[in-house]
Amino acid sequence: MAALQSGENRDLGEISYGESGEAKRVYSVRVFPLSQKFLGVAIEDIDDRIQSERTLRGSEERFRLLVEGVREYAIFQLDPEGNVSSWNAGAQRLKGYESSEIIGRHFSIFYPLEAQLSDEPRRLLANAVRHGQSEDEGWRVRKDGSRFWANVVVTALRDSEGHLLGFAKLARDTTEHRERADALTKAKELLELRVEQRTAVLTRVNHELRSEIAERQRAEQQLTNSRDQLRALAARLQKVREEERTYIAREIHDELGQVCTAIKMDLSLIGNKLTARQSQLREKVATATQLVDGMIVTLRRIASELRPTTLDDLGLQAALEAHAQEFESRTGIRCSVSLPPEPITLDKDRSTTIFRIFQESLTNVARHAQATSVDAQFRHERDRLVFQIVDNGTGFDAEAAKGGKSLGLIGMQERALLL
Repeated sequence: MAALQSGENRDLGEISYGESGEAKRVYSVRVFPLSQKFLGVAIEDIDDRIQSERTLRGSEERFRLLVEGVREYAIFQLDPEGNVSSWNAGAQRLKGYESSEIIGRHFSIFYPLEAQLSDEPRRLLANAVRHGQSEDEGWRVRKDGSRFWANVVVTALRDSEGHLLGFAKLARDTTEHRERADALTKAKELLELRVEQRTAVLTRVNHELRSEIAERQRAEQQLTNSRDQLRALAARLQKVREEERTYIAREIHDELGQVCTAIKMDLSLIGNKLTARQSQLREKVATATQLVDGMIVTLRRIASELRPTTLDDLGLQAALEAHAQEFESRTGIRCSVSLPPEPITLDKDRSTTIFRIFQESLTNVARHAQATSVDAQFRHERDRLVFQIVDNGTGFDAEAAKGGKSLGLIGMQERALLL
């Protein structure tokens, strides 16, 4: 009667109804005046929508608990201007800020003053907007002022129409890893110094005792043994490092990867059940799916960098081609690989060594060459495998590189000697 008297539509709310023995469904009831004496009644079955909303809320809660429960990684979101809009337990542990202290503040607070003055935070977000994702490594600052070395991945979040909603940021503390790498480098340099010192002593003794052939032979044998021990140690260090990489990559793939995939499947199922009028829910599902996609891509990239599964599953040639394609996609530098028609048959350790040399070569091109294209060639020459790489960049002084200051070239040379 109120609808007839006022001449306006009335929402009578929701009711549950079902025939005897059947599950009840939820309906929305509205009345509207057709004339001064008659009312129209509209009944809409909204049970599927309510179930979808409940499922979405449950999935969002599971995803929130997953993100908040991760303590080894700082996972948080920024608004389009770079202000912190979410904060997980890993971020609090890594950076020292409570959620109430940091939400709403600009993320440049995590950078040292010199990085802020050089506009690094703005460039990181600009690259993420331009390319969809941006990665960086460098010093960051905790709340207490202490510094740590961080690996950071920023993913731009967009709605279904491509409008920028903000950014998802994944960061981890790699200070210990960097310190271990520095310690290994220093240990190697110390061993090389000792070998050089022993070589100098033996050379002097050999000169002084030229007439004593037996002593000379003994000294040469000591030198050979020292070099063999150094190379054996280097080989062992490389093997341990590859084993550690393989283990960590497997853990990332099996644990975090499966959880993210399950969440994405839930979100996809929810999205398929939403109607065209549920635009806000669609945008939430799209944003959550995009964030999960970003995490999956990041986890796959980290696992692949640690130990490419293609190398173990399909062999060296497939791994070389896959890495070249990934390098071209990531850097924009055209990369072609020429392989011999016959298979490259090597054991696991030698295949890994050749792959790492190829990987380090492309890393040097990306960092130093300022090139737009790079061509790599593998060919058989009698009983040897020859690897040649050429780029169109600025080049380098070969004589200066022999001076021992280029650790990348030294590392590749040492790996080649281990073959």
